[in-house]
Amino acid sequence: MARNFNLNKGERFSLAKEEGLEKIQVDLKWDSEADLDATAFLLGEDGVILEDADFVFYNSANRSEPYDRQKFGSKRNWQNETVPMSFDGSVLGSADDLGGEDSGETMHVELSKVRPEVTEIVFCVTIHGSESFRDVKDPQIVIINEETGEELCHYNLKENFSTESAVIAGSLVLNEDGEWEFAAIGNGYDGGLQTLVDMYT
Repeated sequence: MARNFNLNKGERFSLAKEEGLEKIQVDLKWDSEADLDATAFLLGEDGVILEDADFVFYNSANRSEPYDRQKFGSKRNWQNETVPMSFDGSVLGSADDLGGEDSGETMHVELSKVRPEVTEIVFCVTIHGSESFRDVKDPQIVIINEETGEELCHYNLKENFSTESAVIAGSLVLNEDGEWEFAAIGNGYDGGLQTLVDMYT
């Protein structure tokens, strides 16, 4: 039986403790009226993405279903009815949550689909527009065994953010033994999503 761990910044949780763990649900939660977006970057050993589609974000053209005009009618409908997907299909992004009390977005990771060149999957939250994380209440990231629904660990970001408009919440990291760990990061940056794109591409 797994225990639920509350992590502090800089701490890690070994997913190898969960025998047979295959599918992970990553819940990014917050309380804000602003429009926040969850994104993921699948990184190689040099710390940058290997393919454009390894930047998993709301407007990505690589999605859970290919565009079919007969089915969706328009590309706008296609974007609204599908979710972004990584190059290898291992990470599915979230539908857009436009804000409000108990807001959040959910991403999904299938570990067996992560190709060997990927050594880290970084989960971030950015604010759309001119607002900052100063007014975002109770931001947190929760890691769940998707097949059992059991919460494995979570990290409440207790940092005193001010002007930051992009936050790296945490990441899945492949350790030296070839096993995945969740790392609590909680680093904030100015410049929104573009800052993260510049870091990881």
